[in-house]
Amino acid sequence: MDATFDCWTILDLPARSDERSVKRQYARLLKVTRPDEDPVAFQQLREAYERALQLAREGDDGVGGDASFVQTSAAPLLQRPAPVTRPVVRSAQEQAVELLEHFNDDAVDHCWTEAVAKGIEATVEALLFVRCVQAPDASPNLLRWGLETRQWLTPWQQVRPRQSDQERLGHLLSLGLYHRLEQYMAAGEETRFIDCLEHHCRQGWLGDLARRQTLQVQVLDLFFNHGNWSPGLFERVRQLFGWDTESAVVPVVDEQWHTLLARNEEKKWLGELRALARLGEQHPAPSANAAALFLTGSSAERLQARAATFTEADWQACEQLSQAFITRFPDWPKRFPDHNPWFWKALVGHERPQHVMKRACAAMTITLALGMNGLHPAELPVMVIMSPILILLGVLSAYMGKWLLEHWVTFTESFYDLDQSVSAWCARHQLTRDRRHLVIRNSVPMLAVAFILWKWLGLLGVVTFVVTGLIGKLQPGRAAPVDRQYRWRRPLQAIYRIAGISVLQWLFCLFMVGLILYVQQNMPGTLLTQGA
Repeated sequence: MDATFDCWTILDLPARSDERSVKRQYARLLKVTRPDEDPVAFQQLREAYERALQLAREGDDGVGGDASFVQTSAAPLLQRPAPVTRPVVRSAQEQAVELLEHFNDDAVDHCWTEAVAKGIEATVEALLFVRCVQAPDASPNLLRWGLETRQWLTPWQQVRPRQSDQERLGHLLSLGLYHRLEQYMAAGEETRFIDCLEHHCRQGWLGDLARRQTLQVQVLDLFFNHGNWSPGLFERVRQLFGWDTESAVVPVVDEQWHTLLARNEEKKWLGELRALARLGEQHPAPSANAAALFLTGSSAERLQARAATFTEADWQACEQLSQAFITRFPDWPKRFPDHNPWFWKALVGHERPQHVMKRACAAMTITLALGMNGLHPAELPVMVIMSPILILLGVLSAYMGKWLLEHWVTFTESFYDLDQSVSAWCARHQLTRDRRHLVIRNSVPMLAVAFILWKWLGLLGVVTFVVTGLIGKLQPGRAAPVDRQYRWRRPLQAIYRIAGISVLQWLFCLFMVGLILYVQQNMPGTLLTQGA
């Protein structure tokens, strides 16, 4: 279809219409075709009008009446003037369409240079804009060129597209950016996420308030719908959008924003705990051990293995950590084993005193022997003969005490939490070494033994019991024999292995037994050796 036929078709006129008809038809079409609504159609109408007007004028000049035609025909052939050949004028629309027939997305600058050289850059830019609206993903370089070089979708753009096309392109750009950011977020590529976001925020098309707010809502949706983002990424996004101040305006309801802030604080807290636990692998510390325990998970075996070597300092660190979780994150209990932030208390257990039966048998035997204070020195052979009976009575007394102790332990299970709280308080105030030493459970049997010693041996018996126990608690670790092998050739090591009594305790007990015997013989009936 040639250009002449096109101009008559666009004007909806028969071919070779006169100049007056062309002008009247053009005036009618201007009423329905406006440049701000459809600039491409308006440009085509304008070019068709100019072409038709030119053809109409050429027809008026070259076609006369019948008389002049006859005179011209009758003239000799040699006298006829040569026909005038005028060049065909092609419209800007036709040239732009021809230029873009073989458009290459990798040669946008070359195409634009040709359009500027031909003076049809406005028409070419309008067609390129329409091309991006129809298929933005097909020409990424063209789209980038239009947004960055020609400032499309900004108040400074030269092209004047239809409002619907402009809104559609803005929507497609926002949707494409959202999908790209979602891919980066799902893959955990935080560096590419923030780089992409910062790059697009510098582009002019996001200077529009509505589009920028849409982007902010989309980014917030990504943070709500995905949980594998880091606090560092969230802080950079807050700085980018100006959300890091108290007066910041965030395009979501306050409840959702506070929920997101709380989630960020939780992630930051967990990150600090993980870093502390990793540091504890190289430099052990109570806080690092507590953090590692809280991050171990819900496996009972792994928790028991982790807490097997805990000391009182470690348990106090666990206590502080649980209190911090309850205070800062009230909804966190559901994440702990059994939904209990104090789950580690079940791992504390209790410290069973060692050598109880052996010490009890020895103490009861000595008590029974010293209790027979009516014997005179001349009757010592009788004492030697009765020693097996005394030993048997001491053993029986110890087993009786063991039976009573088992019932007492069963009874204390009913207030185990109270006992554990009291023991923890005593450990915090350094009254005991470890909270695993249950104060109530262990103190009552010790008071019972002290009462028996008071009745049988008086004040000196109680002093012997108390001071011997204090020596065992307060003596340094080096007081125990280094070689723990069971060798009778080293009697002190053997005694320590059998009854857990150090040399200092052993010597103190011998001294007190001698003192009690002396007082019984020289000051009988006093409170020093006989209770009230």
